[in-house]
Amino acid sequence: MKPIIGISANYKENNSMLAEKYYQSVMLAGGAPVIVPATNDVAVLEQIVSALDGLIISGGGDIDPKYFDEEPIAELGEVNDFRDEYDIKLIETAAEKQVPILSICRGMQVVNVVFGGSLYQDIAAQHDGFSLKHSQKEGKNITTHQVIIKDNSRLAKIVGAENLMVNSVHHQAVRRVAAGFQEVAFAPDGICEAIESDFYDILGVQWHPEHLTEMYNVECRMNNDEKNQSKIVNRKSKINSHLKIFEWLVERAKIFNRAKKIHKKNLTIDSHCDTPMYFCYENVDIGIDNQEFMIDPKDLGVENEPPQPYRIKVDVPKMQHGLLDAVFMVAYIPQDDFKISKFQNFKIPFEKTDFLLNKIISQVAQHSDIVGIATSENDLIKLKSEGKKAIFLGIENGYGLGENLENIEKFYNLGVRYITLCHNGDNQICDSAAKSQNTHGGLSEFGKKVVQKMNELGIMIDVSHAGESTFWNVINLSKKPIIASHSCARALRNHPRNLTDEQLKALAKNSGVCQVCLYTGFLTDLPVASIETAIEHINYIVQLVGVDFVGIGSDFDGGGEIGGCTSANELINITKALIQHGYSDEEISKILGGNLLRVLNAQN
Repeated sequence: MKPIIGISANYKENNSMLAEKYYQSVMLAGGAPVIVPATNDVAVLEQIVSALDGLIISGGGDIDPKYFDEEPIAELGEVNDFRDEYDIKLIETAAEKQVPILSICRGMQVVNVVFGGSLYQDIAAQHDGFSLKHSQKEGKNITTHQVIIKDNSRLAKIVGAENLMVNSVHHQAVRRVAAGFQEVAFAPDGICEAIESDFYDILGVQWHPEHLTEMYNVECRMNNDEKNQSKIVNRKSKINSHLKIFEWLVERAKIFNRAKKIHKKNLTIDSHCDTPMYFCYENVDIGIDNQEFMIDPKDLGVENEPPQPYRIKVDVPKMQHGLLDAVFMVAYIPQDDFKISKFQNFKIPFEKTDFLLNKIISQVAQHSDIVGIATSENDLIKLKSEGKKAIFLGIENGYGLGENLENIEKFYNLGVRYITLCHNGDNQICDSAAKSQNTHGGLSEFGKKVVQKMNELGIMIDVSHAGESTFWNVINLSKKPIIASHSCARALRNHPRNLTDEQLKALAKNSGVCQVCLYTGFLTDLPVASIETAIEHINYIVQLVGVDFVGIGSDFDGGGEIGGCTSANELINITKALIQHGYSDEEISKILGGNLLRVLNAQN
């Protein structure tokens, strides 16, 4: 099956319309084109975009400068508010769902504006210095100037060249490039001719490559005799650079199509998110698409930080956009001095744990038409068959258990299916990987009873955050497979929160699983991590112990986010990367949830 490539329509005189060169180029590149009608009905656009594997934002008239906070100048051409709104909503919807995007001419300009960039309203009036004539009189199948392409850019790899002859039919252009994008091609006068996203499948070109791919078609039909064969090959190489841009989109669309099929066919789970930490804000609701709001870091236990905007990374709409079936939402309890808490009978950490778990359950109940609590694989299968998302419950930091083993059963009956034994700092159960005073030399005597009780009830033991001595105590004591819900490979990033080769081998022998964490500090010592960085950890663990013992635990809303995967709707980008790295569908299904479910099932 050819991937479905949507193409945005132009809009004139109350009609959706499109130049045929767009869809002819898509077909030539191996895609099946469909025209997306001009509408501002978001629900309709969502439904259409959900069926697409790729999207082209086509050219057209000027963009109203109000969308980049400027007043219009006299040289601004005719604008169409309806077209602007349609394009903006279409781009936003496609970006939310991780649909690969190719944007052409005006399309590139709108993409730049949507992501926060600005434009020259008119090149001649606003661009300093020498300017080429960017609105050519010649037909669009004629090239009139050169563009210089940045070395090592995605575009340079796509077209296989560092310069290219292009057509030019525009008087607006990218001025300030949007954050998260790079300018990767320029005209001789310095005007930006192409942009690409740092981490996502979004590419924009200022020229009209669809008119130049047609030149290649004609050339092939005209020169099909044996005598001219070498000329055809040379000509094809020259003109095919523009076709390769469409072939890039089709190739990315094929990968996205396969990723969607994997998600629809299999059970996908993120094993760790800290979203309930934000329940101190009344407007946070996991059943709605949470928008950006202001937070005070003091409310989250962080001192000396100013208020800042924040957007929740995990909620049901984002899970829907990213085709993610389930997530473990945890009641996170920060570590205080447990000696003081012992004096208070651990009242405060227990009550906070109980409050957060019940708050999750309450919010899920309010949205029972789209989400449910799951405690088993069967629950997850049932919810998925009903078109609903699943929330599993976890506790991050056994500090909230106090010293009462009965509390473990209370939380199990609420639905808790894993407990992270500690957080940053030792507690009454065990020693931590961070801020440890070597209080117990691993598990305390009470901690050993906790492990036994969790085994008895069927709660997964989570050793993320646990110190090495604790890990070895647990792995030797537990009669059931254990998990590291959000940890990475220490061989690649020497951090005490990560697992050594010996620990990973022991975890595999235990039939457990290490869920790779998307937290930059655990992935690399560089300031920025990307999906490729996370894949390096996955590959390493697979090569060391096998594909049956690795998964994904994002740590979203707890500091987890990397380039290309910053929220629940973007986890499918990891699936795309796994496809590119040669993993089979069966292997990917294990990484995305199958391995974790195996461990969960083994608790009974």
